[in-house]
Amino acid sequence: MKGRGATRRTFLGGTAGAVLTACATPRALSRQGSARDRIDALVARGDVPAAGLVVVRKGETIFSHATGLAQGAAGESPALAFTPSTKMRVASVSKLATALTAHRLAEAGAIDLDADISGAFAVSIRHPAFPESPVTMRHLLSHTGGLEDPETYWIAAPGLIEELFVLGMWRAAAYGPPGTGFRYANFGYGLVATLLERATGERFDDLARRLVFDSIGSSAGFNWSGVARTERLRGASIYRKVASSWRVEADGLQVLASDAPSVLIQPGSSLSEYILGTNGTLFSPQGGLRASLVDLCRLAREVSRLEALTRPVWRFEPETNNGDTEGGYFTVFGSGAHVHDGADSPLQGFRMAGHHGEAYGLYCGAWDVPEQNAQFAYAVTGTPEGDVLRATYHPAANIYTAELFAAARQVLLA
Repeated sequence: MKGRGATRRTFLGGTAGAVLTACATPRALSRQGSARDRIDALVARGDVPAAGLVVVRKGETIFSHATGLAQGAAGESPALAFTPSTKMRVASVSKLATALTAHRLAEAGAIDLDADISGAFAVSIRHPAFPESPVTMRHLLSHTGGLEDPETYWIAAPGLIEELFVLGMWRAAAYGPPGTGFRYANFGYGLVATLLERATGERFDDLARRLVFDSIGSSAGFNWSGVARTERLRGASIYRKVASSWRVEADGLQVLASDAPSVLIQPGSSLSEYILGTNGTLFSPQGGLRASLVDLCRLAREVSRLEALTRPVWRFEPETNNGDTEGGYFTVFGSGAHVHDGADSPLQGFRMAGHHGEAYGLYCGAWDVPEQNAQFAYAVTGTPEGDVLRATYHPAANIYTAELFAAARQVLLA
């Protein structure tokens, strides 16, 4: 990896080349070269501060390329290269790890994903329009639990999660009772993490590390918990471009240099005083995972091994209008995994199961492609301020990530 003293121009050619096998055909080499060029161009044009893609087939990495700056894009520090092993905040891809943690506990008989959760909280979890309809953990994982995000869906320790329970957390009755209509809700994952802590007596970040990250050989962690200091110091900041300059939006140098998990704690309190099962939002189970592209491919491979995670719980039915698709972004969802059928996929022609991530200017994803026995993960770590133009061929891709989907498709077809 290049040193901190290198210039921005140093990184435009990429910091990790494609993984090429000795038996690669000229056509495969050409397609991989074209894929690298697509990624490099995003950074060279100044569209994003960093970009990368990793593709794995049958457990072997067949493509790995990253370029741009993990730190220093805003001039806030010396330049540091972005690589396939750079940890970053992966936004809603975090939900895959949360869901996998829940499924592991269900497999062990420690929890029942289909049990009514109402009695687990000090305030009843029942939709006011459907008081007889139970809400289950599977409903929360699949966004069919009747929830929508209230204005604030997190609370600093030592606050209680029940303090977030407001009338605005329930979606419109027109979507039907829990277990039917779909509406994407981050808040449901805060409830899931709370329930997991209460069921196990183990803090959520530690639980996810033990049941998921350790088992896949990953050093990822929620809100930097458990991530080695050396990796954290080399982590990626997340940026937005304002006018012609990049601005740090998340994980600036102060956060990256810290030894403590990046959690919200009220003045005068400490993480050591946290009472298990009182606030599952503390480690941001909906979006706070820090992981690299390599980590995300391993996570996606676990998704491929757990059919219960990807089995559709909800599928959009236009004739009944049974959910909020957000303009076609969502059409199928499992118990924690977003599913795109081949005819409705950002990876055109291929079924995908995994999750998108979008927050603070970052766009990323981790996906299993069953037809190819393959997984891929991609990221751009910053985008210009304002609404990012969506790709014309699918609303779940934008003008930047469309280049990464196209690159992944080139590699897989090679």
